[in-house]
Amino acid sequence: MPTRNIESILYVDDDPDICEVVRTALCLIAGLEVHTAGSGEQAIDLAYELRPDLVLMDVIMPGLDGPSTLKRMRGHALLANIPVIFLTAKVLPAEIFHFLQLGALGVISKPFDPLKLCDDLFALWNQSGIDEETRVIHAAQCKVRAVVGSLTGGFLERTKLDVIRLRAIIERAHHEDQSVLEEASHIAHSIYGAGAMFGFAEVSAAAGGIESLIARVMAGTEGRGSVFESSLLKQLADSADQLARQVNASEAAPGGVGMLTKSSTRACACGEGSFLPVPWGG
Repeated sequence: MPTRNIESILYVDDDPDICEVVRTALCLIAGLEVHTAGSGEQAIDLAYELRPDLVLMDVIMPGLDGPSTLKRMRGHALLANIPVIFLTAKVLPAEIFHFLQLGALGVISKPFDPLKLCDDLFALWNQSGIDEETRVIHAAQCKVRAVVGSLTGGFLERTKLDVIRLRAIIERAHHEDQSVLEEASHIAHSIYGAGAMFGFAEVSAAAGGIESLIARVMAGTEGRGSVFESSLLKQLADSADQLARQVNASEAAPGGVGMLTKSSTRACACGEGSFLPVPWGG
């Protein structure tokens, strides 16, 4: 992390005009010593020679681009601790997070105002050293969010299969002892907890409703009999359909892993080597 004032900067960009604008702005306004490089390869060579206080670098360059250049720098002991700021038009949150994960100090967006470039640069530089504890906590939080985000799609994919398994168990309950619903309760409980953690409140609530209904039945708080059993299984089937609708809604955004459809016939693993077709009723 920066622990001193900036005196020298290496700016890296394959556009010579932008290099000149940046060099002029930083030299005249901030009085910095500015060197320029036209490629990632040249930047690494100059960084070895000059040991600048900071590298300001474009992201998209032919050959060795900005992120690849940063990775190479982090792999060399003499360059690993030189702070790097990216100057780029790629400023979507996911892209910025990726650059920070690589070890960049920050990102300045393009197109930039040459008269404000110094202010933006010094803001990132000063922010990096103000509160190291806060920065460490923020970095940890970003990593946690990244992990949760990477697991979200997998949760929805598993939940799709779990909903199919739930419906299969309900169908089996027509012909077997209702103790088979213990498995359904376990599945619903798992969806209930994970759904809330991943931020799918409606999915979680629907699964919780299924778990509560099964718990009441297995506790024997309701009467028995064919009429009740038929009513119970209808409630459970309706609840499973509701859970399916909530999963579909959660997957509706582009990039979803597909949707459960009530009109299709699904297959679900109901034991080792066996699969049971599950018709989704109207």
